Amino acid sequence: MNMILVDIDKISYDPRSKGYSVLLRDFKENKHMEILISTKDAKQISLAKEGINLPRPSSHDLLLDIISNFDVKLKKLIITDFKESTYYARLILYSSNLGEVTVDSRPSDAMVLSLKTGSPLYVNERLFSEVLNTVKNDKSQVADEVENIDVLLENLNKALNKAVIVEEYETAARLRDQINSIKKG
Repeated sequence: MNMILVDIDKISYDPRSKGYSVLLRDFKENKHMEILISTKDAKQISLAKEGINLPRPSSHDLLLDIISNFDVKLKKLIITDFKESTYYARLILYSSNLGEVTVDSRPSDAMVLSLKTGSPLYVNERLFSEVLNTVKNDKSQVADEVENIDVLLENLNKALNKAVIVEEYETAARLRDQINSIKKG
C-alpha cells in the first residue's frame, strides 16, 4: 500500500455537521484531507497538539504506558480506508519478540497517539486521492474560519477558567498563551 505522510494542520468547528473537523496536510504538496470527528476527539487531539498533559492519565496515556512497559514501539499510524461513512486506521507496532503487529484503530485515536509519541501519521494514497480537498481561499472559507476561531476561542477560554478553578496553573498559562497567540494571529 502506498502511503502519504501527513500532518495535523488544524482542527476547526464545522457548522454543517455541528461537529469538528481535522484537516490533514500532505507534507509534499498543498493538499488537504478533512475528517469529521466528535467534540471529545477534537479536545483530545487539541490537547495532544499543544502538548498539554492532564493531571490524570487519559486512555491514550494508559495505552502508551502499556506499550512502553511491554517493550513495544509504536512504529507508525495509517489511516487506511473509508467505508459506509466511517474512516479506519491501523497502529503498526514493533516488538523484538513478535515482530510487526497491526492493530485496528479509530483515526482520531491514531492522531492523538501520533502527536503524543511523534510517530509518523500516514494516509493510504488511494484514500487521500479519493477524498482530496485542496484548500481554496475564497470569501466563504474566510468567513467560516472567522466563525471557527470564535468557537475555538470560546472553548479555550472555558478550559482556561476550568484550569484556574482546579488550580492547574501551568495548564492555565499554556491556554492563556494559546488564546493570546490566536488573537494576535
